[in-house]
Amino acid sequence: MMQKRLYFLICCVIYLFFELAWMPAYAQSQAFLRTWNRFRQIPELRHASIGMVVMDASSGKIVFQYQPEVGLAPASCNKVFTAATALDRLGPAFRYQTLLAYSGSIRFHTLEGNLYLLGSGDPTLGSWRYPSTTSRSIWKRWIDALREVGIERIQGDIVGVDHVFPTQTIPGGWVWEDVGNYYGAGCAGLNWHENQFDIALQPGKSVGDAARLVGMRNPPYAASGGEHMQIVNELLTGEAGSGDQAYVFFDLTRPVIFLRGTVPLDAAADFSISASVPDPVLYAAQQFRDTLLQAGIAVEGQSLAAHLHDSIPPVDQLMVLDTVYSPPLNKIIYWFLHRSINLYGEALTLTLAKQMHTPASWESGLDAIHQFCQEIGIDATAVNTVDGSGLSPINRVTAHALATLLYQAQHKPWFADFFEALPVIHHIRMKDGYIAGVRSYAGYIDDKTGKKWVFAFIVNNFTGSSIQVRDAMWNVLDAIQDGHSFSVK
Repeated sequence: MMQKRLYFLICCVIYLFFELAWMPAYAQSQAFLRTWNRFRQIPELRHASIGMVVMDASSGKIVFQYQPEVGLAPASCNKVFTAATALDRLGPAFRYQTLLAYSGSIRFHTLEGNLYLLGSGDPTLGSWRYPSTTSRSIWKRWIDALREVGIERIQGDIVGVDHVFPTQTIPGGWVWEDVGNYYGAGCAGLNWHENQFDIALQPGKSVGDAARLVGMRNPPYAASGGEHMQIVNELLTGEAGSGDQAYVFFDLTRPVIFLRGTVPLDAAADFSISASVPDPVLYAAQQFRDTLLQAGIAVEGQSLAAHLHDSIPPVDQLMVLDTVYSPPLNKIIYWFLHRSINLYGEALTLTLAKQMHTPASWESGLDAIHQFCQEIGIDATAVNTVDGSGLSPINRVTAHALATLLYQAQHKPWFADFFEALPVIHHIRMKDGYIAGVRSYAGYIDDKTGKKWVFAFIVNNFTGSSIQVRDAMWNVLDAIQDGHSFSVK
């Protein structure tokens, strides 16, 4: 009997050590423990993997941790690593440059040569998020630049140029179901309108009826430039309240886009989805050519894309008509984290690679992020990522690594920009992440006593409703925010 009691006692001690891993200098309130235990018992987490770390924001001391060193898919919380590294390595004032230039000569108001759009990786060109980057703003300044030198006709081609980033626009590890949709848009050295276009849809009269494709806004052309890409509509009408379940798929062998899934029966009159474009560089050239024609500037040539290994005249042999500067990096980071724009994360990753004076590649960009993490005290094996946005489900980071980055960021000169870029969600300044089976949050909590905490909270492989898991995670964060959850013994 004594041996059984001793065995039971040892098991209890082991459970408390590994399951709760309390720091000896702190104690958790009974109210917090009750909330945590309720969270652990929800059915959706029966087979889940969970990591959580809470730190004292002023000292970095861990006041609570649960499986802090388990590598988990972070979803969009991965963006905090990319954002912090970009601010540190590039600086908050960094700007991209896009050049409008031409070859040949101008005679009798005719450009006897090509017009070039030379990109440097700017993900904001043509974006609607900034007054200076909208498509209307950019087109107007470029048309004005052409008219200022007397160009009314272009004999040559409109050439989009990407000689800075690799020809692979999508990082390894992304899910095929994502890449045709706006949030899976690839990144190039020349991007336009966040590399997406809109498709307007309408449901049928009854559930199960075919949904209708009503129209498209600025769709891409087939590579030949003659007709819009073919869209095959396989969408059906879903039940009322089922929400947007419409997805876009590319055909890798031909210029065809497939629409699959459902449009809800109660969809709004202006219901639309956004699709990514297969070749951002060509898309920018196509859109500019269309705009020139609409403005009355004749273009005899085609829209073309010049990628990394395609030859064009050296830049110093071109005549530069205009240089467009992006918003400063701190403004890009703001929208990157606020709206969780995956395109921005991949552009920043490749830009970090380019700044290292090596051929830009996903590997070298990720190396820059991982090196920064190590410099601030994160173990080299705690951040194992394959993209800069978190869209890949094979990314793995630890809750401890996430919390450490947030703690260390407080001591950097760019922290104010970083902090401001984090959205306020559920009254908490934090980044969120969500992909299939993953929910994550990481940020800063001010509790009601005035105490500040840093936290990272990741759940993988849950089942059932993601909303239920989200609400359960928020309950845990509410317990911290309510104050008196952690006290020094």
